[in-house]
Amino acid sequence: MKGLFIYVTAGKGHQVPAEALRDAMIRLGHEAVSIDLFDMLHDQVAKRYIQNTWRNELRHPPVERVSNRLLDRKISGTLMKLYAMCQLHMQHYFKKYIEEVKPDFIFGTHYFVNQIIEPYVRTYGFHMPVYSYAPDIFFYPNIGASKHMDQMYVCSSIGRDWMLKQGFRPDQISLCPFPLKQSIESYTVPTQQEARDALGLKQEAFTILMNLGGEGIGNTRLVRRIAKDGLRPQFIVVGRMSRGTARLYRNFEETHPDFPIIAPGFTDKMLDYIVASDIVVGKAGANSMMESIYLKRPFIITEQLYAGFRTSIFLEQYQVGWVENNVTRQAEILERYANDPGLRAEIAHQLDIQPLTFGSEKLVRQVMDDTLQWYRTHR
Repeated sequence: MKGLFIYVTAGKGHQVPAEALRDAMIRLGHEAVSIDLFDMLHDQVAKRYIQNTWRNELRHPPVERVSNRLLDRKISGTLMKLYAMCQLHMQHYFKKYIEEVKPDFIFGTHYFVNQIIEPYVRTYGFHMPVYSYAPDIFFYPNIGASKHMDQMYVCSSIGRDWMLKQGFRPDQISLCPFPLKQSIESYTVPTQQEARDALGLKQEAFTILMNLGGEGIGNTRLVRRIAKDGLRPQFIVVGRMSRGTARLYRNFEETHPDFPIIAPGFTDKMLDYIVASDIVVGKAGANSMMESIYLKRPFIITEQLYAGFRTSIFLEQYQVGWVENNVTRQAEILERYANDPGLRAEIAHQLDIQPLTFGSEKLVRQVMDDTLQWYRTHR
C-alpha cells in the first residue's frame, strides 16, 4: 500500500505528524511520501504568505485569537473551495502529481486538504479515499468542516465531541493515537537524575523548561516576573531563538547577572531536557504539549492561540497542566508547584492515568485498515 501525507508549512504542528506517519508506514514495509501542499501545487506565493502570517500571529497572540475566531466560519471554507476550483494551474499540478505518485490514499494534517485536495480528487475522478487529521487534538476549525471527507482522525474524545457539533457525521470520526516521531517512540527514558547528569544540570534545583517551539518566537515577561518575585529556579530555554527573542534574552542576562539562563538553542537532546525538567512552559503547539505529557511532565501554556482554546478543557479535567495568559498568575503557579510536594505528587499521578494514547505505527495500521475497508465498499 502507498500513502500520501500532505501538510502545510506553518510551524511544525502539521509537518511533524505527516512525516512521523510517513516514516512509520515505511517502517511497516509499505510505501509513503509526504509533501507540503503548496509545493505540490507549485504555489510558492501562497506558501510564503502562510508562513509569514503564522510567524506574525506567534508574535501577537491576542491579535491571532481575535482574527482567527472571526475568520473561522464555514462560509470561509466554502469560499476557499470556490477559489481552489478556479485555480487551473493548481489543478494541473495536482493531477500531474497524483498520476505520478499513484497513492492508495491521501492523508492531510491541515484543513486546507478538506477544501482544496478533496474537491480536486472528486473533480478528476481519482478512486481513492481522502482522510484528515485534527492536529490540535481537542479542536478542529469550522473552516475545515466537510461532509465529503472519508474519515477524520482525532486523538481525544473532547475533539471528537467538538467535531460532532460542527456537523461531521459520527461514522466520519475515528479516535486515534497521537503520532509521535520515531525519535521519541524509540527513546529510552532515563531517570530525572540521569538526564540532569548527562546535561550537566544541577541535581537539586527546581527546573523550568521554556520551549520556544519551531519558530523560536518568545519573550522574557515570565522570567522577569520570576526574577522579581525572588524565585531562583534552574531556567532552561530551548529552541533556535528568533533575532528579536535572542535580543530580549541578552538584555535580561545583562540586567540580571544573578539569574543565569541555560540556552542550548536548537538541540537534539530536547527529550533529555524535558525529562530533566520539573515543568515545561511555552506557547504550546500540540506537538510540544503532547511530547511533555508522553514524558510525564506538566505544561503551562503561557500564550494560548485560537486553535488551542479547548485545550484548557483537557488540562482542567485531568489536572496535568494549565492554560494561563497572565504572567503574574503563571509565576504564582510555578512558585506553588515548586513548593508543594503534594501538588506535584497529584499531578504525577494524573499524568500516569490520563487517557490519551500514542503511536505512529498504531495510527498507520488504523488508516490502512480503513483504506482496505474503503476499497471493499467502493468497488
